[in-house]
Amino acid sequence: MRFLKLVAIAILLCLSVATFLVYVYPRYYILDGSRTGTDIAEEIIANKRSPAECSHVLDFDPFPSPSADEQSRLCVYIYAKLTQDPSACELLMPSDYGWSCLGAVEEKLFSGRLCTRSGALDHPVVYCNRESEGELTIDRPQIKDCSQYKRKDLREWCYDARTEVLDGAHDCQRITRDVVRDFCEYNYALKMRNPSLCSAVKDGKRRDFCTTYVSLSVKYRGSDIATP
Repeated sequence: MRFLKLVAIAILLCLSVATFLVYVYPRYYILDGSRTGTDIAEEIIANKRSPAECSHVLDFDPFPSPSADEQSRLCVYIYAKLTQDPSACELLMPSDYGWSCLGAVEEKLFSGRLCTRSGALDHPVVYCNRESEGELTIDRPQIKDCSQYKRKDLREWCYDARTEVLDGAHDCQRITRDVVRDFCEYNYALKMRNPSLCSAVKDGKRRDFCTTYVSLSVKYRGSDIATP
């Protein structure tokens, strides 16, 4: 009788192991020294799986460097960047890495702007790249009167900048370049702390990003929202 019980237990164990190997184990990703979070993200994307699987990282090294947790977060970051899917970044929120993840997606989705701002809001610097009407950098550009700029790319940058930083300003309708206009509407939604305003963003992916970013900013940053 005891022998039969042992056999039954052994069979159950074998079935459990088989179930794990067939249904669970394939969804785990083993780090072997050469495999990184980037590799895992690319594998998940290729197999059209969820970024949540980035958490299924195993490392049997007792002193791994980077750790399995770091590789898992890198996996989410790379997944979001490559797919331009901001919802993946929510898996990292509200950490700095989560905001960095959103920043990487934003950079991809809004590339193509000819003139961009850098520096602090009280000391901005605008740079127009080589694809613009002429490469140049302006330190502390004025945004009181955009008509003073003879160049269209600078005027459209100015309309966006006014919308971003000035109370009561919403000049996006004056912008003709699609990506700049979408970026402007995104900035306006962020300034107003209202995700519903993202409906004005024309491109679908950029609109989804706007809704996700503004919603997360309202949720985690409250009234202290840092503009892009």
